[in-house]
Amino acid sequence: MDAGRTSLRYGLLHWLIFIALYFLLATISLETRDPWSLSSTVWLPAGLLLGILCTRQPAQWPMWVISAGVMHFSVSVLHDRPVDIALAFALVDPLILCPLALIWNSVHRYATDLSYRGETLLLLGGVYLGSAVGGLISDLLLKALGYPTVVSHFVSWSISNATGCLAIAPLFIIHRLNRGRWLNRQQGYTAVWVLPLVAAIFCLPAPLLQHPLLNHALLYMALALSLLLAALWPLLPLALYFILLTLLVSLATLYGYGPFSAALAGTQAVEASQLYLLAVISLGLLVATREQQHRARNQQHQQRLQLLGYLLQARQPAFFCLTPGAESLDWQPHEAIFGMPPRQLANLTLLLAHVHPDDREPLASLLRHPAASAQQPSCCALRLLLPDAVYHQVECRLLPHPHHGVNGVLALVTAH
Repeated sequence: MDAGRTSLRYGLLHWLIFIALYFLLATISLETRDPWSLSSTVWLPAGLLLGILCTRQPAQWPMWVISAGVMHFSVSVLHDRPVDIALAFALVDPLILCPLALIWNSVHRYATDLSYRGETLLLLGGVYLGSAVGGLISDLLLKALGYPTVVSHFVSWSISNATGCLAIAPLFIIHRLNRGRWLNRQQGYTAVWVLPLVAAIFCLPAPLLQHPLLNHALLYMALALSLLLAALWPLLPLALYFILLTLLVSLATLYGYGPFSAALAGTQAVEASQLYLLAVISLGLLVATREQQHRARNQQHQQRLQLLGYLLQARQPAFFCLTPGAESLDWQPHEAIFGMPPRQLANLTLLLAHVHPDDREPLASLLRHPAASAQQPSCCALRLLLPDAVYHQVECRLLPHPHHGVNGVLALVTAH
C-alpha cells in the first residue's frame, strides 16, 4: 500500500514538472510566432513531449498527450491566437510525435542489436520526415480554415519542430537507456573555456557584428566548438549542452543579440538561428554517437585483452629467443620459467636436460631446423620436468626470425 502511494506521488510530481516545463517552453516559443501565419519559428515543447513518449510505455501515453494538447491550446489562446488555429496546432503535434515515438519504442523492443549510429540515424530520419509531414499538414489546415499561407510557413513549422525535438528529446532517451556518464576532470576543464566562449558569441550586441566575415567566422567557431564537445563529452552532458545552446541562441536572437540579429531582422533571424541549431545538433549527435561507438569498441577490446591475459596467466607462457650458432636462450620474463630460474635453462643443452627423454630429439630438431615460413609457427608437444619433480605437458611454438634466430614460447597445456 505504501509503495503504491509513493509511486502515485512520484507520478503526480513528474506530471506537475512536465506541465510547468511545457508551459515555460511554450511561452518562450510563442514569443517568436510568425504574425503572417500565426505559427511559431521556435517550438521547444515538441522535444519535451517526444522525449516523454519515447521513454514511456504506450499505455501511459494518453495522460501525457492530452496534457500536452491542453497546455498547447491554453498557452496559444493566452498569446492571442485564434481558437481554431490554437486547436489545429494542438492536434498536429501529437499526430506527428506519437508515430515517431511508436516507431522508436518498437525498434528498441525488437531490434536489440541496433548500434549507436543506427539509433542516431533513426532518430534524425524520423524527426526530419515527421517534421516535413507536420509542416505540410499544418499548412493544409491553415488553408482549410481560410487563412492565407505561403511556402515559408511550411518551412518554418518543419524547422522549428525538428529543432525542438532534437534539442530536448535526446536527453530523455539517453537518461532512460543509462548510457550517460558525467564529465571527468579533463572534460570539465574543456567545459570551463568552451562554454563561456560559445555563450559570448551569441550574446554580443548586434552592432558589433556588422561585418559579414566576422559574423560567419563566429558562427563557424561556435559550430567547431560544439563538435569538439560532441567528440569529447559523454552523451548525457552533451544532451544538456544542446538544450542550453538552443535556449541561449533562441533567446539571444529574439532579443536582438548575436550574429543572426546582426545579419537578419525579425522572425527571419530567429528562423535562421533554428536552422543553424538544427545543423549543429544533427552533426553533433552524429559525431557523438560515432565517438561513443568507438569508445565502446575500445573498451570491449580492452576487456577481451584482459580476459586473454587471465587465460594466459593460467598457462604461464614463457617467451624465449634462441641465438643461432651459440644456442643460448634469452628468456622473457627474466624472473622465473615455470618456477625455475632462467639460469637453469640458459642454453639448449640445459633446456633439453629438463625435457622427457622421448621428447628431446623432436624438440632439438625443431629448434635447430625450424620451418622456413615466418607466418605459420612450428609447434610440438613435450613433457617438461618442473620443480615439483613431475613431468608436465607443455606446448612449444616457434617462429624463425631472419636476423635474430628463432623466437618461441612455452606454455602449460593445463594449469596445475
